Amino acid sequence: MRYPTSLFPRLLPALGLALLLLPGCYSRSDIEQGQEPTVGMTDVMPNDNPDAPVATAEATETAQPLRQVNVLLEVSGSMEGFMPKTTADGGNTRFQQQVAQFLSEVNNSPAARQKSFFLLKEKPYAESYAVVSGTVRAGIRQPAKSTELPAVLDTLMTRYYQPGTVNVLISDFIYSPKNAGAIPYIKTDITDALQRNAAQADLAVSVYGFTSDFRGTYYPALVAAGKKTNCCDTDIPYYYWVIGPAEAVRQFDAALLTDETARQAHFGVVYPRPAYSVLDKFENKGSWYYGDAGASKRDAAAYRVVAVSEASAQQPVEFVVGLDLQNLPAQYRDLAYLQQNLAVQTVDTDAKLVGVTAATAQTRGSSGPQSRFTHFAKIRLTKVPPAARPLVLKLQNQRPAWVSQWTTKNDGTPAAKTFALSSLLDGLQASVQARPTVFELPLTLQPAK
Repeated sequence: MRYPTSLFPRLLPALGLALLLLPGCYSRSDIEQGQEPTVGMTDVMPNDNPDAPVATAEATETAQPLRQVNVLLEVSGSMEGFMPKTTADGGNTRFQQQVAQFLSEVNNSPAARQKSFFLLKEKPYAESYAVVSGTVRAGIRQPAKSTELPAVLDTLMTRYYQPGTVNVLISDFIYSPKNAGAIPYIKTDITDALQRNAAQADLAVSVYGFTSDFRGTYYPALVAAGKKTNCCDTDIPYYYWVIGPAEAVRQFDAALLTDETARQAHFGVVYPRPAYSVLDKFENKGSWYYGDAGASKRDAAAYRVVAVSEASAQQPVEFVVGLDLQNLPAQYRDLAYLQQNLAVQTVDTDAKLVGVTAATAQTRGSSGPQSRFTHFAKIRLTKVPPAARPLVLKLQNQRPAWVSQWTTKNDGTPAAKTFALSSLLDGLQASVQARPTVFELPLTLQPAK
């Protein structure tokens, strides 16, 4: 969100921007205050009724339909390099290719009943899909004076935050404080902008990071950091921020942002519990069997109880839990992320997670139940539990490593980094309800009978 300082001031006062906002506001009295499903250790004890359904943590409330999508494209001076004017050879940037395709998919998607498109200058200006798509393709003709990030977020929360609605902000997300003394307050500025018009208990934001070639003038965030330059021999980042109620954001992500090449970070989104089961004929060791009541008559993709006959350090028990994570965002399906953040919580046993692997062509083509799962978690124990004991597989919700890798405190030299990105996401994270886990999968360990 940078622009030529030789022509315009670097920041518009927030009050002045507020006076320019589009008219209209909405009531939030009917927004559901969603709560994260939790699993207590007492909830995973064995069920003696074989006909009783297996307990799950899927949302019980009916999700509101995705009724509105608002897409806002920033067109300030710093965005010109992503959308250069069409040249004689017809060349374009990856930004133009990717964003034009995304706009088309949104416009034609049945996932939302209504779609609106905006060019984001000093305020959002409603335009047709054709105008916004044409701007991406042909280049910015008249760059905006400024688009101050906190004021933009305040506008979205004040004017457009509605049940069943998401707002997609496409920008380089450069927050340009007037002076270095404002840098420590970037987190506070973002939090205040997202919360200024009353806190929203179900607020969620999904962040998607991309890089593109860049052909235009590059403006550092801080004037003191460097001078504007003709750019670039390196790729420059840009982002989508998907902002709205948690269920609407989840629905939109699943329908329209499944590109696994994008860097992702999700804040406040709640996901249904994935399907999972203990697998008794897949890389298992030791003396154990399914302890579920009526196990011989049940679906082999829904076993939850492991009955241990013998276990020792010399002859440990190992079993594999199949996980179907296909409905989660790519961030949470990434094998490296799972290996670092999937954990076991248990009581009075020495069970521990010893490995996480992804499905292969062999497992997908198998005739066994393992063919139903995308990932596998192997658990080992060396002691028979004294009685039925709970075990929960939990995926911790941690900020992905790419955020710090893409963050810089000095963007005077063009690079594939964004000024104060971590601070921006700190402010965002402080604005949403904490979701320490992505999912919790309850199991039970018990001695064999």
